[in-house]
Amino acid sequence: MNHRPVRSRAGSRRRAPCGSDQRFAAGEPYDELSQLAATLDVLLDRLAASLRREQRFSAEMSHELRTPLAKVRTEAELALRRERQPEEYRRALATVLRNTEQMSTAIEVLVSAAQQENVLARGRSRADAVLRDVAETCSALAAERGVELSVATLPTPLDLGVDLDIAVRILQPVVENACKFATSRASLSAERGQNGVLIRVDDDGPGVQPGEVETIFAPSVRGSAASPAAEGPATGRRRPEVGDPLGAGLSLSLSRRLARAAGVDVEAEAAASGGRFLVRLPAG
Repeated sequence: MNHRPVRSRAGSRRRAPCGSDQRFAAGEPYDELSQLAATLDVLLDRLAASLRREQRFSAEMSHELRTPLAKVRTEAELALRRERQPEEYRRALATVLRNTEQMSTAIEVLVSAAQQENVLARGRSRADAVLRDVAETCSALAAERGVELSVATLPTPLDLGVDLDIAVRILQPVVENACKFATSRASLSAERGQNGVLIRVDDDGPGVQPGEVETIFAPSVRGSAASPAAEGPATGRRRPEVGDPLGAGLSLSLSRRLARAAGVDVEAEAAASGGRFLVRLPAG
């Protein structure tokens, strides 16, 4: 019986890396070699998915640590530039401590999200504490952009069924995005919704176009408000990409992934003027 060479039936000896989309693609298995090809294709799919998760984790970790690490370095350099009063050293050390705590929290949340793709561990927190924490974290960015960032007073206490650190990590990229694109104002408010707690993040910027309400949550996206000609309201610098408050195209993507891992979601509403994001969190 005439047998074809193995390489002609199962594919070329030279194959692209497992991260590529190239496969043996031998079709429905009909003998041992085609069954082997199908098994190898499944293995390559799993390896490629694992590689994508590792790449995403590395990119998100780099993105989340870049800003607090830069602040730590800046504070240390300023403190060492000349002799200062003890009170100034204490303020510098307090800033360094605050940013190292932020880095520690970011690492813990990202590792937790990577280890538990489907469900994040539940906890409890207060909505007003989450809003205050996020507003305080984003206050420097808001001041830099000339944006008034306000937090609505909650008429009644609202308990969240998620840990404070995770709630903050979900909400912070959305608020940063609002501060980046607002003309002069951004606001946070919360209310009890049908299936949990609904947090609204509003700004008076250009808003989100109807065709972008989903695409802005994809990594490395560029929205229409991110045209090179668009200028920031306070600094005259080019606006970042929609969905990319810190310029890396990852933050809103991470926000939605963490929210869905907690069993909730982050959504954008289309509007002709003014941006609105809805962050749905579980009730406690």
